[in-house]
Amino acid sequence: MTAQRQEMRSLLVLAAPLVVAQLAQMAMGVVGTMVAGQLGVRQLAAQGLGATAFSLVLIMAFGLMAGLDPHVARAVGAGEPQRAGRLFYQGLWTATLGALPLIALIVLSGRALRWMGQDPRLMADVEVYLAWSAIGILPAMWFAASRSFLSAIGQPAIVMRAALVANVLHVAVCLWLGLGGLGLPRLGMKGIAIASVVGRVLMVGLLWLGIRYARALGPFRSAFAWPEWPLLRTVLRSGLPLALQFGLEASGFALVTFWMGLISPETLAAHEVALNLAALAFQVPFALATAAAMRVGYAVGRRDTAGIGRAGWTALRVGVGYALLSGGLLMLLREPVARLYLPHADPRVLAVTCQFLAIAAAFQLADGAQAIGFGVLRGLDDTRVPVLFNLLGFSMLGLPLGYWQVFVRHRDAAWLWWGLSLALGVVAASLALRFAWLLRRQRRATAIRGRPVDNRTARP
Repeated sequence: MTAQRQEMRSLLVLAAPLVVAQLAQMAMGVVGTMVAGQLGVRQLAAQGLGATAFSLVLIMAFGLMAGLDPHVARAVGAGEPQRAGRLFYQGLWTATLGALPLIALIVLSGRALRWMGQDPRLMADVEVYLAWSAIGILPAMWFAASRSFLSAIGQPAIVMRAALVANVLHVAVCLWLGLGGLGLPRLGMKGIAIASVVGRVLMVGLLWLGIRYARALGPFRSAFAWPEWPLLRTVLRSGLPLALQFGLEASGFALVTFWMGLISPETLAAHEVALNLAALAFQVPFALATAAAMRVGYAVGRRDTAGIGRAGWTALRVGVGYALLSGGLLMLLREPVARLYLPHADPRVLAVTCQFLAIAAAFQLADGAQAIGFGVLRGLDDTRVPVLFNLLGFSMLGLPLGYWQVFVRHRDAAWLWWGLSLALGVVAASLALRFAWLLRRQRRATAIRGRPVDNRTARP
């Protein structure tokens, strides 16, 4: 087997359980959206606003925890299992210390939505949803730290099993609490939010059972550790730029969602369906990005410059292939999918939903490529410069284009989606060029000094 095929096989073996775990985790949001759709278009629009505000903070939290990825992977690549175990505890402390301000941010986001002028008819449901969903931020961050640790040490199957079991239970709880039954009245948005918290607690609890009792994890277990500031600073140094990076991208999608709410509840409902499907498709490149970060990190840990390039470019090729497939399926199935989400909607809402889904299918390529590009650079611990790419793509190009076309020139709301597509394309191209530049730098350093350089000192 050639080195290239072996790399692809290793990437897919690591990524496959993570893909299943990501899809299972994302399915919680899909179930919540579909239950809200059964309650009505107004409730679906409210759930879309609430879930978008919550997801913006949650994605920032996941970015913070992603700072653990390159360091655990490097420890594994360098043959230092005890260091990997100590880093895991520091990841849990990072989550615990970071959760409180993030919970406050979620609760306060309801006021921000009112200030933005969102429909008052939706805001009562939105604020109930946010208040209950905020409880789930800490278990979600613990889950992210545990997922990073297990993925880096080659045990992603534990993550997959935990996510699947928790997801099945979440479906039952969400239907029961959201729609009522078995002696319980319909709780609506409150029930959907409580069910999401239950699902997150179940996921992290099952992961911790796996970490505690799986035999393969013996070499990586270490005694309980209080915060070790040198290691904690290492995680934060990588995680804080990633939190900003993830947050900038998520805020672009969130801002578009809020703008859709200013157009009409029906447009917002159609947007929520399209965004939900796009996010579901995105879970595969997101998992591939985590696997790519680990594969690149392993190569860095063993000082293998050729392995860094092989891991990065292989992951990008796999991601592009998946994006073409998922985009084609989304285009073909957009009408039946729209009817599944909105069984009682009028034809105008369904037509707008199909239009948004068609554009979402078109930007799968850029979305997948930029996700994996971020993962590859994360494996190199290159987390600061990519923030600038998000600023360029979203803040300077994509979002201004969409706003100008819709709210200044009064053109179709689909232009907000085309603005997102432009932003993602610019970010994806910038990340690929950045990786190519860093890889050339690594090769020159290896040729001159016989060892790779530390990319944290790299400058464009």
